[in-house]
Amino acid sequence: MDTSSFEHIVRIQFNALMMTVIKCTVKSRNRKFARRSQREVLFCELSDIKHLECGTTDNYSCDYTSFKVLNYTIRISDEKLAVALHQLSKKQRDVILLRYFQGMSDREIAGLYHASHSAVYYRRNNGLKKLKTLLKERH
Repeated sequence: MDTSSFEHIVRIQFNALMMTVIKCTVKSRNRKFARRSQREVLFCELSDIKHLECGTTDNYSCDYTSFKVLNYTIRISDEKLAVALHQLSKKQRDVILLRYFQGMSDREIAGLYHASHSAVYYRRNNGLKKLKTLLKERH
């Protein structure tokens, strides 16, 4: 057998082997994509309701305004409310934030600030009246 004919046979066998490998790789990849398409759904195909069911949302610092009250950081996502809260006195704002965003009672707040229950009640009511007025003006 001649070297050139031997090389020719080896090339033909190699090409045949490579064609087999390529075909098997393509079949394997197609099966993988088929399995994946049966199990997975693209985000763009999900309805808004399914997004809510997942329970995952992205929160960025630009989406809310943060208020520091004692050891708490309270985040307000409503821009109008945040602007109105900034216009209250610090004491009024702190009492309102602790009461309505931390769920504390007037007595608990009074204990934190070493103030009387009536002082906290007075600050909260006056703050709420002012807040109501400010929010009506912005509408």
